[in-house]
Amino acid sequence: MTINADELITQKHKRNFIQFNGASPANPVKYAGQNAQYMAIEGVTLPETGGADPIWVHDPRQVGRYKLVARQISAPDLASATLLMHEKHGSIPRQLLTMGCRFNLYEVTGNCEDLSDFLNGWSDYVLIYSGALVDSKDLGSRTSWDSDDAMEDSLSLTLDDIYPVGSISFGEGATTQVDLEVIDIVYHSKFSCGECGIVSDGTQLIYGVTKDSGSGSPGMPSEIVYSLDGGANWFQANIAGWTSASDQPLAIDIVGNYLVVLSSNGAYFYAAINTSTGVPGTFTKVSSGFDGSHKPLDMFVSNSTEVWFSAEDGYVYFSDNITAGVEVKSAGSATSADLTRIHGDKNDTIVCFGVGGVVIKSINRGLTWATTTTSPSADDGTAVCVLTSKRFWLGSGGHLYYTLDGGESWVEVAFSGSGAGVLYDIIFPTAEVGWFSHSTATPTARIFGTFNGGADWTMTAPRVMNLPVFDYAHRLAFPDTFAGVAANNLAVAGLAGNATDGIILVGTATKL
Repeated sequence: MTINADELITQKHKRNFIQFNGASPANPVKYAGQNAQYMAIEGVTLPETGGADPIWVHDPRQVGRYKLVARQISAPDLASATLLMHEKHGSIPRQLLTMGCRFNLYEVTGNCEDLSDFLNGWSDYVLIYSGALVDSKDLGSRTSWDSDDAMEDSLSLTLDDIYPVGSISFGEGATTQVDLEVIDIVYHSKFSCGECGIVSDGTQLIYGVTKDSGSGSPGMPSEIVYSLDGGANWFQANIAGWTSASDQPLAIDIVGNYLVVLSSNGAYFYAAINTSTGVPGTFTKVSSGFDGSHKPLDMFVSNSTEVWFSAEDGYVYFSDNITAGVEVKSAGSATSADLTRIHGDKNDTIVCFGVGGVVIKSINRGLTWATTTTSPSADDGTAVCVLTSKRFWLGSGGHLYYTLDGGESWVEVAFSGSGAGVLYDIIFPTAEVGWFSHSTATPTARIFGTFNGGADWTMTAPRVMNLPVFDYAHRLAFPDTFAGVAANNLAVAGLAGNATDGIILVGTATKL
């Protein structure tokens, strides 16, 4: 045994950061002991359930005995913790004032690193304490007769969630199944412990759709490429009814238990997913409700009965039954521009971004539509992600923008290579964790990540690991499940470095 073994994480490997007012691109993180008070976190409680109680019935076969028929599982309490803060000379300690709004804490963990570097100084993981709200404060003993203890204030916290983020290491999948560019990819975020089919934490079932080569030689049609085990093995499936001469895939998504592929030819194709195996069934083509002169360009799934489609000439379509077709929700009333991307917050707000930088939104679940007060750019829209009715992100050309006031004003975010190339997609699995894909003019694809709500972005280790060289990352996907799972898994669909072959990447953080 070596005397300098350091296999276990101890408290010396941790440092704390604080982000007042919570995760936001407008709120910088502050380092404990430097531009914030010294801090320690203790008494952390993270309930998974509120408890499991037995449900008994009389045993049908024997008097005086009982049979366990189910467990009643109650909802968990919120996470809680205690934040200890020292008082530094030179200013009023923040904790002595009314804290008011929620804030975030970040606990970085590493060895042989500069832990003061929030983005790059950790090597193990970052634990995010999201949405901390102060319940009460214990200011302790303020004066004494003869002691000289440090002033220590204790804040009792209730939190929205506590979850880790780690290093995302990428590996290429479906190398033998993918022949052409991969247009889009999606997780079937079905959580199961095995009683209802495949054991999955939401990361096992992954489905991508490849480009159609057209009717000429070699004549490879669009197809579904999917994995049932988190990317270890891959399979192919044809799209019944697909017409190579006219159909090109635009997007793929999950609607309830249906896999849906949007076509450029004014239609979509859906197939039921086998609930036991995850294998997609036979596809059915649906064009009912689409106007052939105003074809769909993108889709957003709010839930199994609310699916939205942005389209040409300012049209917006809606489906409350994916097997039955769509209806027009906006016949170009807000704009006549082609609406290339659409996304919503899964509540009432839906945003479309289009040609010429046009941005339209609905804040009443699609009943009415209007352009935002301002637009960030005159460049064509390439990406949109809506977090709340006030906060959303846009990609336009090689630029990244956000708004915190629903489009009244915009802020451009500078990143390495911004202003050139194309920003293709942006997603936020949680309030803190986000990703965007960008390709340089070369082209070379890069993937940027944030874990403080967009205040800082990185495309390097330790967050982004082993990203191969390839041309485009068209679409990104995350498993829409528990925060810790959603934040640490990423699927990528794009074009390989040879400008011909497609590429699927599956990124995940190591778990022991």
